[in-house]
Amino acid sequence: MSQNIVITTKRCDIRKAHFSDVAFIIQLLNQKSFIENIGDKNVSNEQAAREYIEKSFLTPYQSGLVSPYIVCLKSGEQIGVGGFYQRPYLTGPDLGYAFLDEYTGQGLAIEACTALMDFAKNELSMKAVYAVTDPNNISSQKLLSKLGFKNSGYLYAHSMKQPISLFAFQSA
Repeated sequence: MSQNIVITTKRCDIRKAHFSDVAFIIQLLNQKSFIENIGDKNVSNEQAAREYIEKSFLTPYQSGLVSPYIVCLKSGEQIGVGGFYQRPYLTGPDLGYAFLDEYTGQGLAIEACTALMDFAKNELSMKAVYAVTDPNNISSQKLLSKLGFKNSGYLYAHSMKQPISLFAFQSA
């Protein structure tokens, strides 16, 4: 599997997703915090998880598009996802990430996202990256600030009733 590792950090390997990640994807996407902060993706069984992996990970890899990855501990244990998405309502790529609750508060998200942003700048030549978050997700907003993102206000992307916070990062 090492040929699928895209980025290595002190404690993590960030790799391409595979269909063998089905159980992990079901666990992550059905976490209460994921549903509250990102939304319900309706991925509750193996078939739905395989379709999600195909659409969200494998298709972008094959198309050469910006894409998300699986964040693992050095042991290979999956702990989160992180990477880039092209949202229809943004003019550039969006940094997205989510971690299993038991791995939050340990600095793993900032470690992985710092490496992803370095990858975006140095390997993908991205000049601007966006991020969106629920306005109530203070820990995500703090992480984005530590990464150098600036709050750019609100955006009504999914619903005209519920705004999301928009952050932007411009590389020098």
